[in-house]
Amino acid sequence: MSIIGSLVGGILGSGAANKAANTESNAAQQSQALELKNQQAAQASQATATQQNQAAEQPYQAAGATAANNLTNILNTPFQAPTLAQAQQTPGYQFNLQQGTQAIDQNAAANGTLMSGNTGTALENYGQGLASTTYQQDYQNALNTYQANANTALQGTQLGESSSAELGQLGQAGAQNLAQIDLTGGQQQAQQINNAAAARASGYLGSAAAWSGAAGGVAGGLSNWSNGASLFGA
Repeated sequence: MSIIGSLVGGILGSGAANKAANTESNAAQQSQALELKNQQAAQASQATATQQNQAAEQPYQAAGATAANNLTNILNTPFQAPTLAQAQQTPGYQFNLQQGTQAIDQNAAANGTLMSGNTGTALENYGQGLASTTYQQDYQNALNTYQANANTALQGTQLGESSSAELGQLGQAGAQNLAQIDLTGGQQQAQQINNAAAARASGYLGSAAAWSGAAGGVAGGLSNWSNGASLFGA
């Protein structure tokens, strides 16, 4: 009975050790799979955030690129001052010249000096003064427009530059997040792989111990039986 009991104990003990080891190993494998799934979900979330950041910055990137090209073109084309002839062709100059000349003629006609030299001189002085004033105004307007276009392009370029800097910061933060996600996920999965291996090893050791104990019991039973048989034979 001792031998049979030892064998039954070895079978049951080995089975229990293997069952416990399998349960622990399966749990560790399930944990590893869950951690891998979480890692992949975190990676996908970071990728989505990166894409959203890039999409949000894209209009500013495009505006900055366009502005940079405009600024380059402006800087490569020096300011061109208008000529006096161009100033005299403006609608404002022509209107003021007409109105001023008409006023001088009407005044001279009323005074009876329409055809006099003084009237001619007055008309000449008025035309010259108007041309000078109009040219100065047109020159300043043209310069203001040139500077305004350059400033607008510069601001657009700075907008694109700021967007690029922000994208760089977001990209670096995203890369650091991914590195941390992969590092953490790798450590957690490695730990679960170790846990599964340890569980299997524990099962092997437990099974071996059970069978070792059974073998010892069988050996002890056989020894007792042999001693008893010897006494009986004697």
